[in-house]
Amino acid sequence: MTTTPPGWYNDGHGATRWWDGTRWTEHVAGTDAAPPAPAAVPGPPAEAAVGVAREGATATAVAAPPEPKKPNRWIVWVVVGAVALALLIGAAVAIPLLTLGAARLGDLADGAAPADADHKAAVAAVELYDDAWQDADCTAFMTSTTEAFRAQAGLADCDAFETEAEGFGLAVADYEVEVTGVRDSDDAIVVSTTETYSRLVDESGNPLDDPADESIDWEYTVVADGDEWVVDRLE
Repeated sequence: MTTTPPGWYNDGHGATRWWDGTRWTEHVAGTDAAPPAPAAVPGPPAEAAVGVAREGATATAVAAPPEPKKPNRWIVWVVVGAVALALLIGAAVAIPLLTLGAARLGDLADGAAPADADHKAAVAAVELYDDAWQDADCTAFMTSTTEAFRAQAGLADCDAFETEAEGFGLAVADYEVEVTGVRDSDDAIVVSTTETYSRLVDESGNPLDDPADESIDWEYTVVADGDEWVVDRLE
């Protein structure tokens, strides 16, 4: 059996004690004692195990002290990464919304910006009406118009509107609406527009060899319907 040489070792009770080569002695390292052996020095033999002071006892070797715990830096990086991802997601959502808002305002002619919340709501009603025709969206059409307007136009139900809107989509292309003015008129708001498009068919409905670029001016009379503003007349 290999004998551990004499030296200062951890006796398993939290003290550094002198091993004389065969057994533990009563000498315990204090402030003036020799420093403990480096970690590279082998520990005492199996006979000098934790909690055993008798020579010849059976036990296991004393374990080396644990290494100092390193800070969990990975946790910090996970938190930083999550914050950065949240910022990127927020930017990805916000930028298209800002761009859409800029595009709508870009459709307004110089000096035609809505003066207050009611004017903005009236312009929004006209935009929704325009989208309804371009998308053949009956819900948008019903939401943006009064019942009287639909009755006068002969578009009281979705079947009638969708048939007309689909024909409109086949007859024109590149339809754009520019708001040229917004003003109050009694209890209504009048929104003026210039609308440009490429006509794809002639007056008989036959396809043109080359699209004809045209424009038309409209005035939408928009009225309050509860908390909403809707198109009531178009001239």
